[in-house]
Amino acid sequence: MRLQPDSKDEELCVLPLGMVKYALSFVEIIMEQKMKAVALTAAVCAAMAASALERKSLDGLWDFTFAEGASISDAKADFIATDRMTVPGCYDLMPKWYARRGLGSYRRTFTLEKATDAAFLRVKGMGLRARFFLDGRQVGASSYPYLTIEIPLGPLSAGSHTVAVGLDNLLVRNEKDVFQPYYDFYLSGGFYHGVELVCTTRPTDLSRVVVRTRDYKTGLVELALETKGGPLPARVSAEVFFDGTSPRTVVFENGRVRLNVPSFRLWSCENPALHHVTVKSAEYGSASARFGIREIKARNKRFYMNGRELTLLGVNRHDSHPEFGYATDRKIMYRDIELMKSIGCNYVRGSHYPQSEEFLDLCDEMGLMVWEESLGWGNNRELDDPEFMRGQIEQTSLTVRESINHPSVVIAGFMNEFHSGTEKGRILADKLINAIRAEDSGRLVTFACNHSLKDISNRNTDFITINRYPAWHANQGTGLTPESLNTAITNDLALCIAYMRKRYGNDKPIIVGETGVYSIYGHHDPMHAQWSEEFQAEYLDHWLKAVLSSPEMSGFTVWQFCDSRTFFRGGSDIRTKPMGFNMAGLYDQARRRKLAALTVKKHYEAHR
Repeated sequence: MRLQPDSKDEELCVLPLGMVKYALSFVEIIMEQKMKAVALTAAVCAAMAASALERKSLDGLWDFTFAEGASISDAKADFIATDRMTVPGCYDLMPKWYARRGLGSYRRTFTLEKATDAAFLRVKGMGLRARFFLDGRQVGASSYPYLTIEIPLGPLSAGSHTVAVGLDNLLVRNEKDVFQPYYDFYLSGGFYHGVELVCTTRPTDLSRVVVRTRDYKTGLVELALETKGGPLPARVSAEVFFDGTSPRTVVFENGRVRLNVPSFRLWSCENPALHHVTVKSAEYGSASARFGIREIKARNKRFYMNGRELTLLGVNRHDSHPEFGYATDRKIMYRDIELMKSIGCNYVRGSHYPQSEEFLDLCDEMGLMVWEESLGWGNNRELDDPEFMRGQIEQTSLTVRESINHPSVVIAGFMNEFHSGTEKGRILADKLINAIRAEDSGRLVTFACNHSLKDISNRNTDFITINRYPAWHANQGTGLTPESLNTAITNDLALCIAYMRKRYGNDKPIIVGETGVYSIYGHHDPMHAQWSEEFQAEYLDHWLKAVLSSPEMSGFTVWQFCDSRTFFRGGSDIRTKPMGFNMAGLYDQARRRKLAALTVKKHYEAHR
């Protein structure tokens, strides 16, 4: 986190992220019956989460003003408010500031009934850069879009306090930033999933329990205690409650202990069993966590969940909506998951940035595996910039750390389609792989590679992911017959497999991380012309037959779940982005089904 102190004597830092607060608010009656189990699970978790931490939502209407072309360097706490803006929400998708680039300044006042020794501002995803102020003084800054961050506020007195935030959405090239303006998806300014105040009586009070599966066959887990910054002694005695059962008194050595979960059940897509644990210490308070027991492995060209072989069958999904941008809510997320599962998906790739805790909660509960990755896209020139490298390593570690208790997240990735055939790309990739493994998350590590015939960066990944678009990109598809289209796809796949096996051996699984073509919803053509729904369905049919029949392949990921907003007046391949949308979705932007969704459903259901 790039934090800027008020003075050289003041040191700011980002501390370990706190516990997730589980709360559901669904208002669509049509979904009510299906949501009952989800709501019940979340309510149980919230009821068990008695903790020394106090949370106060700061969502709602904030005082606001917008300055065209200004950046966070122009942000100040005492700006003159001209409007009000909702949090969460993307200001550049509101009528008054639609598609405008500049600085959005936010401010609101909150009241504390009693003093607190340590407070934090928890931001659940924002874009694109931010400076934070409390009572007129700067307390932090961030240039990590999408990531959940916590800004230390220090001790606060009882009474009123004012928080102000400057957020800019400028598309400015700075090789030090993890975000670059050429990324092929629309980047919005605003708070994506809300803001809350987190207070604790003492920095040494427990803030979170991290749960790691150590033996899925016996239900052995390791519990690790975290605080908001103060150190715990080498030995801490505490009571441990699993799933509300009678407590067991144990001693945590250096904040850790290994225990068997009584009457444990395994998490899987078919049976997404979840457990709860509460740790109570007379001296250090209490903390709770929801978790799942599972193991994911990659060996002998295959994936194994809890010892059972599986094939990854999924889609890429942007966590966005054409009207609300990245400020999606649970109703949208829930429906998207239902649509994915309805066509046979067992996993989703969260492209190309950290996922919200709300989405991961639902994936945990509904049995959908997740590939989560840190922000990056097509990076090349900046790969050896020291600040870019530092930022990539930090945001990647924080991404894994934030979602570590989510059993649905089985894959950790980074820097989609970076130039992996370069030495500087390989060096940074190895640093990111090491950073992920240092978190001991129980996840497989990979990255999506579109330099599949030049790659040198997959030596230390757990499996290989190829992104391929033969007969589509670069006008390769001009004049193709169905037969030559099939040949182009099968030949391209064979070349990639041969290259990867020669360079990396025969053990790593290989999957397709992206492929697809664009189609316009409702555009039908018996000739299967490009941009028709028929051509998209035909293209994916050829791909799915080739991949799912190959003993060398272990997964397929469609690009993409639904049409999504991207470049709208310029950018890479702008002529292939009609109306500013990437139209490769199996569903359109309104989630209306295209023919290709049925093609995918046919293959996925036959293969599971």
